[in-house]
Amino acid sequence: MKTIPVASSLGDYEIRIRTGLISSLGHFLRDLFPERPASRIGIVSNPLVWELYGKNILESVSVAGLTPVIALHPDGEISKNIASVMDLLTVFLENRWERREPICAIGGGVTGDMGGLVSSLLLRGVPLVHVPTTVVAQVDSSIGGKTGVDHPLGKNLIGAFYPPKAVLTDPSVLKTLSLRERRAGLGEVLKYAFIGDRELMGLLERSIESLAGETFEEELWEETIVLCSADKSRIVSDDERESGARMLLNFGHTFGHALEGARGFSGILHGEAVALGMLSAARISVSAGLAGPEIFDFMKNLISRASLPISWPADVRFETLAPYLGQDKKVQGKQITLVLPLEPGKVSLVRDYDAALLSNGVFS
Repeated sequence: MKTIPVASSLGDYEIRIRTGLISSLGHFLRDLFPERPASRIGIVSNPLVWELYGKNILESVSVAGLTPVIALHPDGEISKNIASVMDLLTVFLENRWERREPICAIGGGVTGDMGGLVSSLLLRGVPLVHVPTTVVAQVDSSIGGKTGVDHPLGKNLIGAFYPPKAVLTDPSVLKTLSLRERRAGLGEVLKYAFIGDRELMGLLERSIESLAGETFEEELWEETIVLCSADKSRIVSDDERESGARMLLNFGHTFGHALEGARGFSGILHGEAVALGMLSAARISVSAGLAGPEIFDFMKNLISRASLPISWPADVRFETLAPYLGQDKKVQGKQITLVLPLEPGKVSLVRDYDAALLSNGVFS
């Protein structure tokens, strides 16, 4: 098992990565909460994940002496809203939940974000454990304590920082994802390489087609997840509240989130939107004279090799995205703080730029 520590002002925790971990989930949960024998464990998940793993998880937690209380939310980003959070809260309140009893969020980024928000709100805070089951969740969203839901005006605008007690990652569950879902997750993987992980960049330049291929290569995926998790851990440990270096993790997300919002959080996957957003950032950086055109070509090549989109949908116009860009969480003084590439493996926060350059981010 690979163990990666994460520092947090509200309590340090670990990312534990091991193939096959989910089949022994109850054992790991008991280890996390040894002072709570035969207590209850809340489980937040969605029907798709639960159909795949519910039976094994129930057996595992029961053998460990834990009584599960299950709360499922609808599949998809479109369910990531306050109404769904209220429904989940109701399940635990009706079961007379106690503050010492933990909640385990088992699923992708939507489940993790909502399960985290539920944990932070319920009784003003109950213990949280993440069990991420998608690429995006394993390499990014389950680490760092961000929780939240979407609003019609934009993505992740309502939420809180609430770190888990642990992140339990099983790379083998990724083989149940559709090929499109796995490829979309590579958008977040590429992000870490583009912002500075040279070892990961080397791995991707050698093996991106294998990661994006139809055959699931377990060892290669585990190596990739470990590298990304270590990156995320290092960054959020140094900047938990996103006041400095952690903002670099938003590379590609300014335009990516705007696209998701403009599409009503349906029809495009998060990693696909991030890939386009990173290319938008490269176009703007070149237009601003901060980088040469080779940076765009370099990024476009790797993103294309990952079988991710490299041009914006034909029906998307900058005017369509502008209202969502204005709701970006990095806005200061009515100007968005951009994360722009300067060269392969190097990005920078940029606040002083001509706002007219933003329109260059949408291209065919």
